[in-house]
Amino acid sequence: MKRIARCILQNKEWKIILVRHKWKNIWVMPWWHIENKENIYDAIKREIKEELWISIKIMWKKLWLELKNVKEMPLPITIYKIDYINKKWKKEKRLEYIFLAKIKSDIIKTQIEEIEEYKWFEKCEIEELKNTYEQIKDLVKLI
Repeated sequence: MKRIARCILQNKEWKIILVRHKWKNIWVMPWWHIENKENIYDAIKREIKEELWISIKIMWKKLWLELKNVKEMPLPITIYKIDYINKKWKKEKRLEYIFLAKIKSDIIKTQIEEIEEYKWFEKCEIEELKNTYEQIKDLVKLI
C-alpha cells in the first residue's frame, strides 16, 4: 500500500494553499509520496522543497511526554485509508497522513512538471469549491 503525507498549509493570513496538478482539474492539498524506509517527516521536508520550494513548520498536537533522549514529533491531525483510481485508471489503495503546517517562507516557484497552479483560499472558499474532494472540505472545517 502506498503511503502519502499531505499538509493543510496555512500562511500568515490563515489562508490555505491548494494545488491543481497537470493531470487532473481538481484542487487538492499538497501531497508527497513516502519512499521505502523514509519517515513521514523526512518525506514532507524533501518533497515540499521539490514541489513548492518553501519551508514549513508542522503544527498541531504533541503528547508532551518528558522522556530523556526522545524527541517528540507533531502528530498528524488524521490518518486514513483511501481507495482510488490513479492517473493510469488503475485501482489503488493508500494510507494518508494529514498534518497541519504553517509556511515559514514565500513560494519561490513550483515544480512545473507536476503542478499546473496553486492558489491561496479562505476556509469559506474551500467549502464552496465545486472541483475539490469532500474530505478536503471536511478537514478544513475542523481547523
